[in-house]
Amino acid sequence: MKPLDPWDDAAEIATRLHRPGSVLMVLIGAEAWCQKCRDLRPHFDALRTQLPANVVALWMDLEEHAEFLGEYVPESLPELCIYRSRKLSQKTILDGSLASLQTALQAPPVLSFNHISDPGLFQRLVQDDWAM
Repeated sequence: MKPLDPWDDAAEIATRLHRPGSVLMVLIGAEAWCQKCRDLRPHFDALRTQLPANVVALWMDLEEHAEFLGEYVPESLPELCIYRSRKLSQKTILDGSLASLQTALQAPPVLSFNHISDPGLFQRLVQDDWAM
């Protein structure tokens, strides 16, 4: 199955995110110039084929998806953002290894993100016509 992309699959992503129990997992990288991102991408692509149906897993390239990301610039790359119950529950900088991705996915969600900037990815993706 072809990975979902915000440019091509906006309506499908929004439909899936509206379902009860949906989880959004976004990995932000920059394959053109970030070696850690290039190293991590194949692991992320393999992992997302094994995720349950309620998880929407997206790779967003900092340059390819710049218009979508808007003014948000991650502190470092690659950055993993996970939304549960429509709220950012985890935001982690990865070292580019499969082990760092697996560790981040096993970490418990954080209950309060008052000090961490939410890039607003869920709010944009839940709109099936955001790109129009």
